[in-house]
Order: sequence, then C-alpha cells, then structure tokens
Amino acid sequence: MAKVLVFKLWGDYGHFKKFYTTTSPLTFEFPPPITVLGIVSAIIGLDRDSYLEKFIDPKMFHLAIGLERPVKKVRWTQNLIDTKRHFWKIHNRTQIRTEFLKNPCFKLFFSHKDPEIYDRLKENLIAHRSYYTVSLGLSELLADFEFCGEQTITPSTTNEWQNIQSVVPCSALQDDRSIEFEEGREIFKINYPVEMVPGRVVTRRENVIFERRGLPVTCRVKESYETEKGDKIVFF
Repeated sequence: MAKVLVFKLWGDYGHFKKFYTTTSPLTFEFPPPITVLGIVSAIIGLDRDSYLEKFIDPKMFHLAIGLERPVKKVRWTQNLIDTKRHFWKIHNRTQIRTEFLKNPCFKLFFSHKDPEIYDRLKENLIAHRSYYTVSLGLSELLADFEFCGEQTITPSTTNEWQNIQSVVPCSALQDDRSIEFEEGREIFKINYPVEMVPGRVVTRRENVIFERRGLPVTCRVKESYETEKGDKIVFF
C-alpha cells in the first residue's frame, strides 16, 4: 500500500446513532468506520446487503478519518408516525427528541487492495459521481463530497511524539501514557463499532481518541503514515 484516496465529506446535518441510546437517540461525533465503508459502497454501487463481504477482511483495506470542522450538536423533536397500516391516515404519532451533528465535515483516507474497488472509487470521486445517494447516517441528511487527490503515503514507526491529524484508535497507542493533554485541547475518548460482518453483526468495538475542534492529537503511536500533503494519520 503506497497510495490512498483522499476526499472530504460534508453536509448540513448528520446523525450516526450511538448503539446504547434508545428513546432519545444520540449521535457519534464522526461516522464509525463501518458507516464510512457504507458510504464508499454507495459511491461505487455496492449493494447494501452484500457490500460488507468486500470489507470482511480488515487486511484488504485501510481507512483513516479526520475532523475538518469542530463538532457541533443540536437537538430537536421529531414527529414520527406509523404509515404501515394506511399512508394517508396518521396512527401512533410519537415525538422523539433526537441529537444531530450540525455542519459536519470529515476528511477520509481510503485504500483497498482490490483494484476494482480502488479504481472505481477513484473514478467516481474524480467525476463527482455516486451510484447511490450519499447521506450522513439517515437518508434525509444528504451529503456532498470532494476529491482531494490520490496521495502517496510514507510509514513511520518512531517513538517520538507526533501531531496526528486523524482520529486515533486506542489500540494504535504505544501505551496508556502516550497521549499529551495539552492546554486548550478538548480531547475525548468514545467507544465506536469498528468491524461488522454480513448480517450486520458488529464483531469489534474500540475506544477512539479525537480532538473535538478538529485539532491534531499529540501522541505516540505504534505506526503512523504521512501523506505527501503533510497529513499524519493512523489507520483503523
């Protein structure tokens, strides 16, 4: 793996439901890796019921996620109605207070060893074309994307402190003391679903470190990569 496809993804609102919320849905601060794979699949045209088969082996692809804007959240009440019995008559109207991301923007770094997937994604990103409509978690929350280019990456296994522009999985840290909590930084740790198999069963979750305003996280990691544009990232 010597190159990655880099593209930005944004929208007016986003909602990536946290798995432990029910009656008042909360949202993750950025799309979980398995959600990003769904977005990639929508761009290149993989079916939603079978695309996970292309990503069942984590050694076949690499993904890093960066925050391009500070995390902002809003909440409002949604009116949900039951339309199964009769579309034109309202039954069982329910009001649910839901949390959304406001004006989110993410920078995604993606590579796949299957040349068909890699080349198709590159072609569609360049043409600003997607097979299915791209959204940020919910079908109503439409998203846009912009290709930043195909970039060469250089691996690094240094023990020195680095400013990582992407979010950082805790498994990538050298030890429990490998994060520098600098003054003025707003660093959070959230548990994310990372891997999913066909049948939509999550097989791995992981704590992920990120800076809420999109600033770099100063840490020591087992392995990082630097793009030709100077971004230092860590893959899931």
